[in-house]
Amino acid sequence: MQTAPLPHNEEQRLARLRGLGVLDSLPQKAFDDISALAQVICGTPVALITLVDRDRQWFKSRVGVDVCETPREMSFCTHAILNPEQVMVVEDMSQDARFRQNPLVQGTTNVRFYAGAPIVTSDGFALGTVCVVDQMVRQLHSVQLTALSRLSGLVATLLENERARQIEAARKARAVKQEHEELTAMAAAGLDLQAYIDTDGVYRHINQTYLNYIGCSREEIIGITVKQRLGEAAYALVGSKLDRAMAGETVIYQRVSDFKVAGSRHMEIALLPVRDEDGGITGVVMRGRDIQELKNKERLLGDTILQLERKTLEQERFIHIMSHDLREPINSINNFSSLLEADHGERLPPEARRYLGFVSAGGQRMASLLDGLLRYVRLDRHALDSGPVDVNLLVEQVRDDLSAAITQAGGQLDMATLPTVQADASLLRIALQNLVANGIAFAQPGVPPRVRVSATREHGFDQIHVEDNGIGIAPEHQASIFDLLKRLHSRKTHAGSGLGLSICRRIAALHGGHLSVQSTPGEGSRFTLHLPVPHGTPS
Repeated sequence: MQTAPLPHNEEQRLARLRGLGVLDSLPQKAFDDISALAQVICGTPVALITLVDRDRQWFKSRVGVDVCETPREMSFCTHAILNPEQVMVVEDMSQDARFRQNPLVQGTTNVRFYAGAPIVTSDGFALGTVCVVDQMVRQLHSVQLTALSRLSGLVATLLENERARQIEAARKARAVKQEHEELTAMAAAGLDLQAYIDTDGVYRHINQTYLNYIGCSREEIIGITVKQRLGEAAYALVGSKLDRAMAGETVIYQRVSDFKVAGSRHMEIALLPVRDEDGGITGVVMRGRDIQELKNKERLLGDTILQLERKTLEQERFIHIMSHDLREPINSINNFSSLLEADHGERLPPEARRYLGFVSAGGQRMASLLDGLLRYVRLDRHALDSGPVDVNLLVEQVRDDLSAAITQAGGQLDMATLPTVQADASLLRIALQNLVANGIAFAQPGVPPRVRVSATREHGFDQIHVEDNGIGIAPEHQASIFDLLKRLHSRKTHAGSGLGLSICRRIAALHGGHLSVQSTPGEGSRFTLHLPVPHGTPS
């Protein structure tokens, strides 16, 4: 891992950064909106507004990560701020000598893509970046890069304007410290319960929502200590958390509180340190969010899960009925119709033999349909046994399975050199067998069927292509061919249950992928299984 060199103006840059008073400040909607915009514009799971301090990289806003900061030596943004004039883009960090050994690239976070637009002040100091991160190798087009750069410029403007506003507010409020503390507490706007507690543990501000819950007047609360209001027993549960917040730590926890008016409510409590312009702790903002309805919904979700489990048991009984109770009469029809034709077929009149043929064919179709339905419903019960699968070997096995059908049709199965993919071998074999069998079955009249299996890797997916020279599929039917029991041809021209493609699509979905088709009537079709490439696999 290559540690970024320090900027030539590092000490002045740090002084400028700390002079803004933004480090370790409370979340602000404007900055959160900017990081959310960066995520949407660039289409990445992670977007950050970072500020590079002496020994750390601190996140003013974050989307997609839980931590508030990382060590500076692991930071990608320390490299980005070395060139304040342009957006730094690394499409594959595992291939960049600066980052390939970085724990964020090598570790469980598995970072692959990074783009960071430096946040540059009006006097030319690069303080950090607006950056986006992904676990997949990717590219950004020029419009996205321009948007990222403009967002970083907006952050710089907000930081400087915010600092100017803070200085002006401090100048006006310096003579009245009480008012300044109340304004600080009011920074956490909304319907949450809010209070400002000074370093002596005394309530200095409390909002109306809090008063409505506890059923007290403002005069009854302002000026007393937290311990006096809660009592010894309740304070024993929260006192240590308040001490941690007074020491500078943001503390978030949940508890069930009994309020005089609101009753018993499940609350999420945040204790947020408040700092003066020099960074010293002046008190703590207590923000209480009522999450009782959320907990009620969680219980409702638990009830729904129990219902789903009961439905799973019903499905098990349904599968048992299909595999035993339905199969027995179907087997009887097929067995006795075969015996009837073998023992008495020659003595039956032509009309009776014709009717017997209908019975025999119908019984075979019912057995085939039952087998297909069982395969389909059992897919949901199949525990995916994913591992490296040699597709060359799998296609050879499919060739053996379908050798009789290929020979009878005068067809041919070709394959390119195929990769090893991450999949469930048994399910992938079923999918390939269905796709190849379709390519053999849906041949053009008078044209020997030819099926070719090949593979590519694009956009984080291994793509296995099964291409034929058959009759093809009209464009208006291509969206519906994967539907359960969907048939485009009569049984007189093409046999089948209409389940094969539904099973293939379900198998692809179980792997986290999908199945697509490209087809031209009269020229053939190409079905593609898209299987996700494991994280960390080179493109």
